[in-house]
Amino acid sequence: MFKKLFALFASVLLFTGCTTIESTQKFNAVDLGSGEDKAVCQTFVEIDGLFFCGLPLIVGSARGDGQCALFRYNLTNENVVHLLTRAVKSHGATRMTNVQVNSNTIPIFLLFSYRSMQGSATGLRGKSAVMRQVKSEFNGF
Repeated sequence: MFKKLFALFASVLLFTGCTTIESTQKFNAVDLGSGEDKAVCQTFVEIDGLFFCGLPLIVGSARGDGQCALFRYNLTNENVVHLLTRAVKSHGATRMTNVQVNSNTIPIFLLFSYRSMQGSATGLRGKSAVMRQVKSEFNGF
């Protein structure tokens, strides 16, 4: 019985406590921007973790994709938005729109729980920034 509980706990630890950042720049010719802005990416961030009696055991880190932290509470709006803005900026966006943050808690076994915070946003680049990029690429030929 103890071996089965330990195996279950070990497998839960392996699949939790990681930060995930995913972005796409494929919009299938659908314009997600406004008149002055062009959508450059749609980004999703998730920070999840395993908790015991409300105390964090292993939790995703605000340092970046694939990172984790032990015994630190990183499931905050600030960390999710920080990761969103950093990822969106890396794609050349100067603004974000449609920012959404969601939090979930799922009880696992007696005093354990799985918690996650997810956020998504659309990265936008202003028309002047797009024109500067096109001009610099054109001058490179």
